[in-house]
Amino acid sequence: MNNKIHPDLQRLFLDLIQIDAVSGKEQPVADFIRSVTASLGFPAQEDGAASLSGGNSGNIIVPVNGGGDFLLMAHMDTPRSTKGVKPQILADRITSDGTTILGVDDRGGISVILWALRQAVEQKKAIKPCTLLFSVCEETTLAGSMFYQPSAQMTHGFVFDSHLSPGKFVSETCGAIAFKMKVKGRASHAGVAPEKGVNAIQIAAEGMRNFPFGRIDACTTANIGIIGGGTATNVVPDTVELEGEIRTDYLDQGEQMMQAVIADFEAAAIRLNGSVECAWHWDFKPYRVSPDNTPYKRMEALCRHLSLEMEGVKSMGGSDANNMNAKGLPTINLGVGAQNPHGTDEFILYDDLQMSADMALALLTEI
Repeated sequence: MNNKIHPDLQRLFLDLIQIDAVSGKEQPVADFIRSVTASLGFPAQEDGAASLSGGNSGNIIVPVNGGGDFLLMAHMDTPRSTKGVKPQILADRITSDGTTILGVDDRGGISVILWALRQAVEQKKAIKPCTLLFSVCEETTLAGSMFYQPSAQMTHGFVFDSHLSPGKFVSETCGAIAFKMKVKGRASHAGVAPEKGVNAIQIAAEGMRNFPFGRIDACTTANIGIIGGGTATNVVPDTVELEGEIRTDYLDQGEQMMQAVIADFEAAAIRLNGSVECAWHWDFKPYRVSPDNTPYKRMEALCRHLSLEMEGVKSMGGSDANNMNAKGLPTINLGVGAQNPHGTDEFILYDDLQMSADMALALLTEI
């Protein structure tokens, strides 16, 4: 074990990353968490989030001393498989061997919360009433946090899931609209009777002519990332399907942009004698936690306590914190220090993992 990190924290992290559990297959991680918390005197509950996610586990909820008024949260799934992971224990970090991801996102978050709870119990510290929440499907649909309903006594939350260094946290993010288009034309032989066909690819191309690809301004982006259609080079294609997103800080702006995109596709379909169907929804909504909100104030006190430089930052990505804020629960996403998350060169510094764990312990017992 490395002397820069508590041996139990390192062991917890290494045990967790060995569990292969991608989105929808979190059950073995859920079982691990239940075993740890039960051994400390805090039985876990499982909710019905699997009915929304279609996975094999719901969220794991651990009420601590009655459940309290705040959440500590991390997610159980990894973005890619950790099967066969071979962690490299180096002088200052734990890293992947380059063949798989390491799984810091978000086994790092789980390990620091479980370590903090264990330390508080073993050191016989008074533990603040709170709720530990371990969610499912954060990496794909945010279904776990979408399903979870905070109790009426809940006032704020902390998510341990950001790649930022400890002391930094996500205080605001954009929201993201996801959309799917199905463009319909009419099939015909492209050589014998092209005039009898309506080319769905042509309609889609016309519909995308004015699409605002890329960065529109400092807080708005748009993209179409998936497109497919057609069956053969000698057949006028009758169907094209495409998927995209719009990210923005503002609900009204996002929905107005979405309606403009739909209008462009519908106009192209009418002009070329086809049709279009569109389905869209908010993947996650924007949020901003201001300095006068409770989690922000506690973060200030926490950083003073641990002599950390504090910085609230804006992110163009989403997390479980978005859904908590959308439910009226001011929540910030704390930096755990995952470096190169989702990549096979992923690593975490011992200092960052230990500091994140110290932050969790202080939130449970002191700040």
